[in-house]
Amino acid sequence: MFEVPVVDVGGFGERELRSLLSAVRLAQRRLDGLVVAIGLRAEELSAKGEAVSAPEVLLGEGEVRGLTARREAARVSAASMVPGLVDGLTSGQVGVDHVDSILRRTKPLTDPERESLDASGVAADASRLPADTFDAVLKRRIETITPDARLRDHGAKREASEFRHWFDHRSGMGRFSGQLDPERYEALTGAIDQHGALLASSKNEPTARSANLAVEALVELVCSSDGRRSRLPHMVVVTDHETLRSGWHAATIAQTSDGHDLPLESISRLACDATIRRVTVGDDMPLGTGRKYRTATDAQWDALRTLHSSCAWVECDRPLSWCQMHHILEWEHGGHGEIDNLVPLCNRHHHAVHEGKWTIQLQPDRSLRIWRPNGQRHPATGPPTRRPVTPPPVDQPVHDQVLSR
Repeated sequence: MFEVPVVDVGGFGERELRSLLSAVRLAQRRLDGLVVAIGLRAEELSAKGEAVSAPEVLLGEGEVRGLTARREAARVSAASMVPGLVDGLTSGQVGVDHVDSILRRTKPLTDPERESLDASGVAADASRLPADTFDAVLKRRIETITPDARLRDHGAKREASEFRHWFDHRSGMGRFSGQLDPERYEALTGAIDQHGALLASSKNEPTARSANLAVEALVELVCSSDGRRSRLPHMVVVTDHETLRSGWHAATIAQTSDGHDLPLESISRLACDATIRRVTVGDDMPLGTGRKYRTATDAQWDALRTLHSSCAWVECDRPLSWCQMHHILEWEHGGHGEIDNLVPLCNRHHHAVHEGKWTIQLQPDRSLRIWRPNGQRHPATGPPTRRPVTPPPVDQPVHDQVLSR
């Protein structure tokens, strides 16, 4: 029924490769969408009494594994909750990543909560927004109709937290495995990172942050007998004044420093025994300090935490605690300490800008344009997602948006 052209890319240059890859990915999204549409049609026939079901049809003649067919059937189930989604899927505007977000975000909801979700709005968001932005917008939609959803999720994650250890006789090494809810994860890793930095500074030779150094820090923290275990773990929580004072509202921010969501009840508990620092915001951006200080101050770091939870480089997930503050216009060239001249970069990407001669440009919305040393444009970042993400106006689609130099 279908013919797939055979293309020899041996003689293609970079421009042709990029163009071909874009076409392939669009075709792939359309084919993935067609699979979902086939499953939806099978469900319609089943509802009319025909002996057919989506899982059976998607399994086909054994072309795919049962696991793949079940995953596709789950996507069909998610897409059935949003009737307007199928057109976007078959056109390629919507990908299975969007459907997977719907599946994951709606799974904990009750049937009445699912019914109260604005399906037409969800379909419109999916057609206009990249998958990551759509996921954030969908999360905000669900939190609006289920104010206690975050608390339920936090409780479930605490219940699912676990720690296992055993001795591997084949390797002669002790092994560990586990998972933690966001609050305790950040408290633990923050303590390890902080103590690891102290260990590194106490050594005579240069010491890079590494897994081995983290082990040293963890063992010293757990096994020390100098009373340090009685100290409260250090962690940073970012919230807004209105939430702290009055509770949930449409623009609530309630996260750990690394961007993990916390329920308002946890924020309130942590605030009982915490140092609270106020960050003054003007024109939706924290205020800076001019040229008074060359290096970023604690206040500036706190200000940047209201915007960033990780390295600002595209697709870099290094947490903010691992980053250094970079001046877009260097101090010696007249660069100031205002927030619009500062961006957090991890060690690797900070070296790329300086020693590696990469070029970056910070936009007014704090998206980052990036150029390689040879002048070619690198994929750009979007604006930081610390603040609540809201969909743009309908007449401003941002799906597959390309920033020009």
